[in-house]
Amino acid sequence: MAAFALQPIAQTRYYIRLDSSAAATETDQPLLLGAAQLHTDSQTAVIYGFQPETSELTGVKARTSIAARVKEVGVTLSAATSRWVESLTGAVQGRNATEPHFEKFPEVLQYQLKRLIVVPLRTENDLFGLLTLGRTIDAAFDQPALEVAQRAGRLLTAVLERDSLQHKLLERKLVERAKGILQQRRRLTEEQAYLLLRNNSRRRRMPMVNLAKEIIETYVAVGGPGRWQTA
Repeated sequence: MAAFALQPIAQTRYYIRLDSSAAATETDQPLLLGAAQLHTDSQTAVIYGFQPETSELTGVKARTSIAARVKEVGVTLSAATSRWVESLTGAVQGRNATEPHFEKFPEVLQYQLKRLIVVPLRTENDLFGLLTLGRTIDAAFDQPALEVAQRAGRLLTAVLERDSLQHKLLERKLVERAKGILQQRRRLTEEQAYLLLRNNSRRRRMPMVNLAKEIIETYVAVGGPGRWQTA
């Protein structure tokens, strides 16, 4: 009998990136960030959004009272730190000088932070992102500050979950519209139109919603019949 070796499964390593100019427009997120920053006596406050498809954490909102020394930083986290991020269930604080997990966060380098709170923005089953609050002085956050950070994390999770549901609803509407176009233009049943979308999405390694947008643009946006290629 031929011998064979099982290949080890690669451990997920998250990529984390922060541009210090992350927009802070007047929406729920920046308002909550400002309150959390104020009531924890922090100098920086950052929200990272998590993309599970690419295992990326990207800074989407940031507030700071100090200038960044480096504009943009992107870091591939170690497998150990990635597992640590995934395992977080509540607010934790640490010193980057002695605790390697905290050293990896981009804002530590950008703003020369010495203390950091990290709060997972998650439901029981899904990680939506992270909230971080930082200081350039080596003074520990007290318990009331950690409680404020935790409350802010719960509110931000609700906001991100709402935004995620709205995004999924929009995607579903686009897919349904594309199906309707295929049914009408190619005289397909609803099931046949769905299968055509699904199979082409898999073949082209393209999210179904992106394929739906392509079909809508081909048949509708150009103002003519167009030709959508499936081969």
